[in-house]
Amino acid sequence: MLRSLAAVIVAIIGGLAAAKTVEGGGAALLGASPGATVYGLLLLTGWLAGAFVAGLLALVIGRRWAPLGVLGAAAIFLAAVITLFSYPLSWLLWPGAVMTTMLGGLAALRVTGARKEHPDMKRKHGLFDE
Repeated sequence: MLRSLAAVIVAIIGGLAAAKTVEGGGAALLGASPGATVYGLLLLTGWLAGAFVAGLLALVIGRRWAPLGVLGAAAIFLAAVITLFSYPLSWLLWPGAVMTTMLGGLAALRVTGARKEHPDMKRKHGLFDE
């Protein structure tokens, strides 16, 4: 249980750091201002990278248990929604936020080969099994 909690916390911090690095680094390199179309594309790219990193970290630390990867990517989606509510950005970023965070989380699940079954829950023989 503590391993799962630590996995999600580390994943959220790592995913947010990756998203902000892509967004901030790209804006600095390209000289994009927050109202430009290029900045919107940088946000989408950052959210994609953040969801992938968050999902990947959660799955690696949590022993490839799929719900942890989904939680990591969902946390990045929540951060994207907070950003969209906070700043006057294009309405096209709303469906883009859904798609990029979902694709990043799914990519992390595919790369790691995550399972739905918890790794610690092994089926034990019952009273009448031999």
